[in-house]
Amino acid sequence: MVRMEKLQRLLSLNPLAFVYYNFFCRNIIRDKGKYIFPNWGSRIELNRTAKIYLHAHMMLNVNKYPYSNAECYLRLRRGAEMKVNGKVSMFYGGTIEVHNNAKLNIGSCSVQTGTVIICAYLMTIGQGCLISRMAYISDSDHHRVFDDEGNITNWPKETIIGDNVWIGVKATVMKGAKIKSGSAIGANTVVGGRVKEHTFIMEEPPREFGKINWSTEGFPEGKNSDDRQ
Repeated sequence: MVRMEKLQRLLSLNPLAFVYYNFFCRNIIRDKGKYIFPNWGSRIELNRTAKIYLHAHMMLNVNKYPYSNAECYLRLRRGAEMKVNGKVSMFYGGTIEVHNNAKLNIGSCSVQTGTVIICAYLMTIGQGCLISRMAYISDSDHHRVFDDEGNITNWPKETIIGDNVWIGVKATVMKGAKIKSGSAIGANTVVGGRVKEHTFIMEEPPREFGKINWSTEGFPEGKNSDDRQ
């Protein structure tokens, strides 16, 4: 049975992609004995100035159904950095994007099917985290919101998820969230603030926050919440 499981894992691996990304791709800097495992259907796009630092294994497009064409997506744009500090298992249908000059630090975690992680500024995900299906995690709104005087009110903010955090199904972790270790975020819950250690958070009733103006434009490169107009 163990041999059969090993054979299945081996057959799931794209051998040419494995060799290229681990031994020839200059974007990936590996610790000795640490590898990226791109299974068939792994879609990887790395800008020539982007870097991935592998301090642990990274498994891509895992847990697929037999003969499935399901894919997962890993994209790092210009100047982006991603540090893999613990074993990451990214399931089929998942997406991780690191935008221009952004930095993502990610520890050992399971990124389940349909989850989207977009780092546009600065994000940390700790060790031993479980990210359930169709969760969304980001450190930016990706489009500008203005007040009546034309000032941007929604600059990107650092997002931090501590160790041993469980993110529930369809939960949303917004920019500026600081989730302490040992916490759990309930299904369909939106978190944009601080969560204490070993705390369970569930969705609150929606409420109105006032009038806004907004734009389809992205944020100026290198700008964040400390660079207010």
